[in-house]
Amino acid sequence: MIRTFIFFLAVVGLTAAPETGKVVSLSTDGMAKIVHSDGSTNFLRRFSEGDRKVGWIGRTVRYEVVTEATETQARGIVSADAEELRRVAEVTDTLRRETVDKGRMVSRMPNELMPNMALWDQSGRLVMKKDFLGHPLALNFVFTSCRVARMCPASTSSMKRLGDALAKLPGAANVRLLTITFDPETDSPGVLRTYADGYGIDHERHRFLTGDAGQIKDLMSHYGIQTLRDDGTIVHNAALIVISPEGRITYRSEGASFDAEDVAARLLKLSGTAGTKSR
Repeated sequence: MIRTFIFFLAVVGLTAAPETGKVVSLSTDGMAKIVHSDGSTNFLRRFSEGDRKVGWIGRTVRYEVVTEATETQARGIVSADAEELRRVAEVTDTLRRETVDKGRMVSRMPNELMPNMALWDQSGRLVMKKDFLGHPLALNFVFTSCRVARMCPASTSSMKRLGDALAKLPGAANVRLLTITFDPETDSPGVLRTYADGYGIDHERHRFLTGDAGQIKDLMSHYGIQTLRDDGTIVHNAALIVISPEGRITYRSEGASFDAEDVAARLLKLSGTAGTKSR
């Protein structure tokens, strides 16, 4: 994520340098006070609108310092918490071994268990597979800079309609939606927060996830998502995967768009409240 960002800044003529520190305060105008990792220096860095909404206060973070004219900004903010990074590395390594062992049979089929994961959501929280067990899930993949209307924008719009349909069903309070970026080098938690806000997403029900690029690449393989970088963008297929509260894949819909009412009914059935009427 950092390397790609530095290259972009060089192209547009901005200066950047990496920093790590603990966020101790954040003013209403977006200026964050950050204590250097060794405690020697205090920095004032401007956070984007999305990062202001992420729960970074009190957290150790890594970011790029971008100087543009007289303003110093922190961009591409990600967690640098040692324990979180250890947990992510552990899951990433295990998933890599599983991916290699499965070879060409890596894509998981209906009734197989979902793979493990350790990723950060749009609120900066580290979430893992275990956090979603007990919840029916609908999962898809997008990247926020996608400009092909029939792909990621259509996929996210369908997920928004699904969330709206579920909100009308009293028995669907337990259902969760997950969207994983396949461009983690660009899509930091703050970027995902801004993207989700743009669609009016319910942040408690619908998590947007980012993190280790290698882990996400392996997750894509397990869920049958393929990508190819071409002419400055990412060409990819799309699918919606429905997962039971026990963590088993139960249904897959190919394509970016899907019938939100049909998927809501499937999720409601998995939650054990299929007979519940909408308000």
